[in-house]
Amino acid sequence: MCLASIAMQAVMPAVLASDYILEIFGNANMDDKIDEADATYIADVIASSMSPTTLSDANGDGKVDGRDIDQVQRIINGTVEQLIVMDEANRTVRIDMPVKSVVPLVDRDAKILGVLGATGLAVAVSDNIKDSKEYKATLPSLTDLESVGSWTEPDLEKLLQIEPDLLIAYSTSAENINNSIGNRVAVLGFASSTPHSTKDELLKLSYVLNKRENAEIYFKEFHDKYLNIIKDRLVDIPDDDRLRVYIESNSGNYRTYNKNSVVQKLVDLAGGRHIFSDIEGNGAFATLGAEEIMKRNPDIIIKYAEKNSSGYEVSDPSKMEALRNEILDRPELAEVNAVKSGRVYVMSSYLSYGTDYPVLLLYWSKWLHPDLFRDMNPDEIHREYLSMFSETNYSPENGEIFVYLGEEGS
Repeated sequence: MCLASIAMQAVMPAVLASDYILEIFGNANMDDKIDEADATYIADVIASSMSPTTLSDANGDGKVDGRDIDQVQRIINGTVEQLIVMDEANRTVRIDMPVKSVVPLVDRDAKILGVLGATGLAVAVSDNIKDSKEYKATLPSLTDLESVGSWTEPDLEKLLQIEPDLLIAYSTSAENINNSIGNRVAVLGFASSTPHSTKDELLKLSYVLNKRENAEIYFKEFHDKYLNIIKDRLVDIPDDDRLRVYIESNSGNYRTYNKNSVVQKLVDLAGGRHIFSDIEGNGAFATLGAEEIMKRNPDIIIKYAEKNSSGYEVSDPSKMEALRNEILDRPELAEVNAVKSGRVYVMSSYLSYGTDYPVLLLYWSKWLHPDLFRDMNPDEIHREYLSMFSETNYSPENGEIFVYLGEEGS
């Protein structure tokens, strides 16, 4: 069966085990993993009892046959010689296996290497990883590595000298980088900006780096554990009873987020109503006047703080306190519900993206629904995450401050 025929006939199976599809060739039944069910599905395609899906051609040779069943078996037992992956830039990337050296450019993907126990594979990093207080505290082996420059425009000559097996780039930069070094280095483009893409990238890398057991531990003992608690407790709350939420960026007053942003997804998951869910935009941000905030009258305001005023190595709350007080003192917001009730919170931007985002969700869920989450301590769960997935079993012993609620909320 030729690849053109597959493309025309590709279908989704009638029942999926998950609403997430692992986009690795060989995942023939298009669920969230590659297992014996995929070998069976391919056998049924060969026997013409099932229609091929876009991922049935496991070895990418343009047809579905017994060699694809063999490829699936090699993926399952970890002996595959080449893995074919769809990345967040919608590119088909062939990766020679096993991967022995990696260069992450985007800091959120460095967190994934930590969760997978794969930081030892990294041979260089971008400037923003090397200079990060977060990684100096939690994944110090990465900050000891050579830098290859900016995460958006890395030093390609240096990368070719290092010649890693795999480069993890931001999705919008992946094509340009690939055009320069792709014949010598496999380039994966990852977006790292939503809960969905965090799961997607972690699972894909768990196959690429042969770290599937580590991924299972993360999902079972941390990610799914806490997201299921949040989901179960919020399931019966009617939309009309969900509080209105305004999130303000750390890059300026009244700079917020539109419906295409990660903020929209996080507010939904935390059981709130993002007040700008109707604002379109090509990017994530929207700059609006105070009049719009007043008109939409949020019940909760959450302000992101700059990394130099919060988080790792910062124990003085004065800058976060000043941010909160500045919002409370804006005369134009004096009649807004959140200001009148004092429900204004400041949060470190460290927790916005990446594998620790369930900690952010627990904070937001508790702020929005204090009665439902009275027994949950997000600070302790943050420490749990760090003890499980940092190289140093890091715990913010020195009182590092990631959120500020005001004196009445402390």
